[in-house]
Amino acid sequence: MRVGKSSDTSSLTWVGALSDELQPVFEKMEQQYAVCEIELFFVFRCLPDKYERNSRVRYAKAENVLYFDIVTSEDEYKTLTKNRQRYELSHAFYAFFREKLKKYKVQGLDYNQFMSDIKHWLQEIGWLQTELESYMTDT
Repeated sequence: MRVGKSSDTSSLTWVGALSDELQPVFEKMEQQYAVCEIELFFVFRCLPDKYERNSRVRYAKAENVLYFDIVTSEDEYKTLTKNRQRYELSHAFYAFFREKLKKYKVQGLDYNQFMSDIKHWLQEIGWLQTELESYMTDT
């Protein structure tokens, strides 16, 4: 498995920087699931609501790449603290990824174990906090 990431955000939010926090998770995915011959590529977008862009997934068969395009609301996020943005982004990312990945059959991948590992690794980096935890550590 190979994992990549990009972002398309303005300086009004922390989404680009927060998505960089995923690097250790992506490295663990590549190491733990090296036998899976697929690439997962994530694009984090924080766009104005007027763009009316939604999150989506696309599979490029020729390259064997699953593209996860995760869109968040700049209008909403720019009013939130960095930690609150982390809370919102982490839960949106995990829910979207979990829901969409199960629609694809990835050879050599035990979906349930994989998602359990992802959840654990996200929690290790401070993602997927409870709502109360996100307010207690607000910055």
